[in-house]
Amino acid sequence: MRKGVQSVFTVSEKTFLTPHYIRIKFAMTDEQLELFSNVQIGAHNKIFFPDDTRRTYTTRHIDFVEKELWIDFVAHGDNGPASAWANRTYAGDSLAIGMKEGRRPLFPEANEYMFIGDSTALPVIGAMLEQLPAGVAAKVIMEIPGKEDEMKLFSGARLDIRWVYNPQPEQTSDLAKIIRGMELPDENRFVFAAAEYNTVKDLKSYFRDELAWKSESYSVVSYWKRGESEDQSSAKRREERQH
Repeated sequence: MRKGVQSVFTVSEKTFLTPHYIRIKFAMTDEQLELFSNVQIGAHNKIFFPDDTRRTYTTRHIDFVEKELWIDFVAHGDNGPASAWANRTYAGDSLAIGMKEGRRPLFPEANEYMFIGDSTALPVIGAMLEQLPAGVAAKVIMEIPGKEDEMKLFSGARLDIRWVYNPQPEQTSDLAKIIRGMELPDENRFVFAAAEYNTVKDLKSYFRDELAWKSESYSVVSYWKRGESEDQSSAKRREERQH
């Protein structure tokens, strides 16, 4: 069983990367650096907000030189406890964060990669791109609110990035339709998709049932469901990940 580690961190810096993305940097003590030395950057963590709400987010980066932990938040006002907290927090505030130990790779070896995601997936996809080996081909299809939310993505891979604009993701998404109309990687591929529940369900059906891909060649994860909070949709999303 993987061991869980948890600590209370202090906010050191808050930056709007784009109009809809907030990066919160947390200062890390030497004890916290040691405690979290065996966690996987890009893996999920649990955030414990002051109102006793818990949410799942991505460990975007741990800088062992600058002693910082980064977590990126989608900023959509007070619509949800995570966004509300990120909008209102300041340097000096504190937050409890828990993670699982283990450095299991986020993706298998492949010659070609494709990453598909909506706004909620940008942190994990950004972390995955930074861990790709140099020289491999990686196509990225990212759905964001608008052009002003495009941001620089770093990787040693040969990146081909397509930004898809959707100012109202809580109402609809054409992401699955776009993927169905694209030429996908053929041999020795790995495709990762993370988005809203219905988009992920459509993509999974496409990969598994229509294209008859082997399960090890793709991974799909739903991070949220329209009209439902994380607490309401978590059971459905867990079921989706298991099939």
